[in-house]
Amino acid sequence: MANEKAKLLLENSSDYFERISAVQSALQLGMPMEEIEDYLDWLRLLRAEKCDMAAAGSAGAPGI
Repeated sequence: MANEKAKLLLENSSDYFERISAVQSALQLGMPMEEIEDYLDWLRLLRAEKCDMAAAGSAGAPGI
């Protein structure tokens, strides 16, 4: 349960300072640093894929 809370904090952090606070909170909740790093890497890839899909979708749309 603690890791789920930590993951939500990490996922919802939007800027540098929020991310630092989320990482500190995740550590306090008992989430290992290696798992935090892996989760942040996974989130970064997921967000990059969403951006790529959005760019590909808008590239095929006719201009106005």
